[in-house]
Amino acid sequence: MSETQPMLLVGNHISPFVRKVLAVAALKSLPVVVDPIVPFFGDDRFTALSPLRRVPLLIHGDVTLPDSTVIAEYLEDLVPTPSILPGTPADRARARFLDEFADTRMAQVFLWGVFGKAVVAPGIFKAPRDLNAIAAHMRDDVPAVMDVLERHAPADGYLARELGLGDISVATHFANLRWARQSLDASRWPRTLAWIERVETHACLAQSTALGATLVRLPPSQYREATKAAGIAVPDATFATETPRRSATSQI
Repeated sequence: MSETQPMLLVGNHISPFVRKVLAVAALKSLPVVVDPIVPFFGDDRFTALSPLRRVPLLIHGDVTLPDSTVIAEYLEDLVPTPSILPGTPADRARARFLDEFADTRMAQVFLWGVFGKAVVAPGIFKAPRDLNAIAAHMRDDVPAVMDVLERHAPADGYLARELGLGDISVATHFANLRWARQSLDASRWPRTLAWIERVETHACLAQSTALGATLVRLPPSQYREATKAAGIAVPDATFATETPRRSATSQI
C-alpha cells in the first residue's frame, strides 16, 4: 500500500484517540481524509468494520483497522522515518507502557469517568450530568493517575529526543478534561503539566486540539461542516446516522 494514497480516518477531533492518530500522521506527513462522526452515531457499516463501535477507524485501500495503537503502529511501519518510538529498548518499552496506560486507565478516568459524564452522557443521550460521580473521579482517581505520570514526565523536552507515541498518547487526554471544565494543580504535578503543554503546542497536535475545542461546543450534525471549514478534507459519504446507540462496551 502506498503511503501517498489518502487515508480515511473515521472519527472526530473530540476523541483523544482520533487526535493521537492524526498527530502521528502529521509527524509523518501522511494525507488524511476525516469522516468526523461520533461513534455512537455510526451506522451498521461502521459496526461491521469497528466491532466495538469505537473510533478511530482507518481505511487505507483494502486495509481496514480499528484501534488507535494498531493504527499508529501501521503508520510507523508504513513510514518508519521519523519514528514515533525511541531508539533504545528501554525507552521504547516506556513509550509503549505509557501508550497502554493512556488507552486504558487514563481513558477510564479522564475520558469516560469525567468527560463522558460531563459532556457525552448529557450531550448525546440527554442524561443528567452526574456531578457527584465527576467529583468522585476527580478526588479519588485522577490524583493516582497524575502521580504515575509525574514519575515518568521528563524535566524538559519529550520522553525521548523527539516527540513520540508515548508523549502524544498521554497528552491527548488532557484537553478532554479541560472540556469537562476540570482543572489540575500545577504545583502538585509541575513536571507533568509542563510536559503536556509542550506536547499540546507541538504543530502535529495543536490544530487538532483547537478543532476539538470547537466541535465540543457544537451538535454532531455540524461536525462535518466545521471540519471542512477548518481546512480538513472530508469524504463525500459518511458512516454517520441520526440516531445514537450505545455499544456493548460503552461506559456511558
